[in-house]
Amino acid sequence: MKPMVAAAIGALIWIGVEAPEGPERPESPASQEGRFRTSVDTVSIYATVNDAQGRLAPDLVKEDFTVLDNGTPREITLFSSEIQPITVVVMLDMSGSMFSRFIRLRTSTLSFVDALLPHDRAQIGTFGDEIAINPHLTGDKQVLRRVLRNELWPMGATPIWNALDEAMTALASESGRRVVLTITDGRNLCSFPRCVKAGDVERRAVREGFMLYAIGMDGTGLDGEIMAMAEETGGGHFALPVGADLTSTFARVAEELRRQYLIGFTPAVLDGRLHRVDVRVGRAGMKVRARRNYLAGRS
Repeated sequence: MKPMVAAAIGALIWIGVEAPEGPERPESPASQEGRFRTSVDTVSIYATVNDAQGRLAPDLVKEDFTVLDNGTPREITLFSSEIQPITVVVMLDMSGSMFSRFIRLRTSTLSFVDALLPHDRAQIGTFGDEIAINPHLTGDKQVLRRVLRNELWPMGATPIWNALDEAMTALASESGRRVVLTITDGRNLCSFPRCVKAGDVERRAVREGFMLYAIGMDGTGLDGEIMAMAEETGGGHFALPVGADLTSTFARVAEELRRQYLIGFTPAVLDGRLHRVDVRVGRAGMKVRARRNYLAGRS
């Protein structure tokens, strides 16, 4: 089954809701980013900050941050600490080994859907014998629940890299932060005629600005390459022990995504090359996760 993308229509509907006719309203973080992206070549970074105890640090201000572009400090021209809407494709491992975990996985994903806020949008996909991504990128919980109850069939191998590649394609027409979250109990095993390589997935994620999250179930561990991708793109990875509560991990990912800081700067040069970017926080004990590269492309 090939994915059909309704993202452009969804984006137009969402913008229409946010900006009705009438008195001028304050801009949301997402609309701020859109305005900057259309007026100047602003690089947008979403940063997760934890304190020394591992708790989210939601009370930082613009002056706490420093951004280095290839080692050179850049002026921060866009900053928001407001709650960020979630736009995510959730890719569920439906390989044969997931059969005994099927009910737990579906129940936990339903809880993730139930916790979505009004401006959040999600899309559900699966991978196993085939890769199937439901065409609806939506905040309609009834639609998402129906997908989870009627469109999950455990069987097959574990084509993780192909699944991530197709999930990125499903979000390719979206602007702003684009997140792919995968839940799996194994490592990549592809039996398709065309098998995507891990390096291809990482290069695409970095160049096109996707954020990857990965959850490994029941002590099987995660492939080191997918953990590296998550770190490189500013996402996160979680390896859960046998029988661990998946619902709380979903909740943790959602809270991280909502509490990320939106930071923007204007590159000194648009040379079409990958630039190393480093986000730092001046307060003691703080740890930052953010994308480590961006493509300084020409408009």
